[in-house]
Amino acid sequence: MADLRVFLDANILFTAAYSPDGFSALLVELGPAGRVTLLTSPLAIVEAERNLEAKRPAALPTLRGSPTAVRVVREPASADVERLTPPELSSKDRPLLAAAIVAHATHFVTGDVADFGRWMDRRARLHSG
Repeated sequence: MADLRVFLDANILFTAAYSPDGFSALLVELGPAGRVTLLTSPLAIVEAERNLEAKRPAALPTLRGSPTAVRVVREPASADVERLTPPELSSKDRPLLAAAIVAHATHFVTGDVADFGRWMDRRARLHSG
């Protein structure tokens, strides 16, 4: 099992589904190759599906086939969301970050510069307990 536990945000799942030659799709391919353990949450999948249905419906089958490559972790308890995530982070993104922390992800991958930009390219010590 790989030591890297990479949590994929909804926009990474979205992009991997409609752009098979892009970085996000390459990342999804690394999971089955044993290079990394890929993680996501049910909320991230629902958000990616909703966005694909609205913008790129032809890519939905690709997304629905990728959960075999990505381990779906449980949603965090609301107490964990409050305790583990910065209050200034968007309320729609806090459960995603909390899910990554509770699942012991070593990395959180997102392209959401608007909400996560101030934390991008930074190391953080994340603790779930």
